[in-house]
This record gives sequence, structure tokens and C-alpha cells, in this order.
Amino acid sequence: MKALSIKKLERHPEQLRLLLEQNEFLLITTQQEQPLGMLIPFSSHLVEQSLVDWLAIKAFESGDLTLGQLAKALNKTKSEMLESLDKLSISIADYDLAEDLNTIENLINAQLATKPTGCLNHKNTKVPSA
Repeated sequence: MKALSIKKLERHPEQLRLLLEQNEFLLITTQQEQPLGMLIPFSSHLVEQSLVDWLAIKAFESGDLTLGQLAKALNKTKSEMLESLDKLSISIADYDLAEDLNTIENLINAQLATKPTGCLNHKNTKVPSA
């Protein structure tokens, strides 16, 4: 892998073409040699496979693929796919705790609204004697 600074690329843009034609990976840096990004030639198998993986993962995130379908598309077991998604910090469940708590509260309120209010007057209720 070669590394070139932004300034060097500005002065010698032909180097970019040459490196990519030679199937070289290119790390682009600042003048202080801090990494900014990477260029990968399209002829690289890594790009081809990574693009397929990326598209499949995006389809999973948008709900178009299930976990099982994603695992099958990427030739992994479900366990391996779960590990990969975890490493990428991709949630496997669309979960909203606040929404669930609100639903529970509504269910409790609805249940309370259907209970008889005068339990002592209910014919099957026994009042304990003191």
C-alpha cells in the first residue's frame, strides 16, 4: 500500500492514476501524515466483495432482508452474522424502549378502566369480617 498526502496529489495527480492502474491501494494523508481515507482500485476483489456485503447489510438495515437472508447472502451462519453486525455496531432489532413503556402504560390504563369500580358491591365479592 502506498501513502500520498493531499498536497502531493494536488501537485502530481497523475500518480493517482498510475497507482490505481497498478492495482495499488492508496492511503491519502494530511501533510502531517494523518490518515484521511483510502482509495481502492475497482479491479480489486476486496471492492467487489465489500460492495456486495455493504449492499446486503444496507438491505438488512432497511428491513428488506431478514437476519437469515443476510447470513445466507454473505455465506455466514446466523451466529457469525450476529458477530459481524455487532462489530459494525449495527442493531439487529428496531427497539424503542420509550414506545414500549408507553404501550404498557396504555394497556394497564385500559385494563383498569374495564375493572368494576365498586368491588364491595360486586355480588361475588366477600367482605372480610372484622
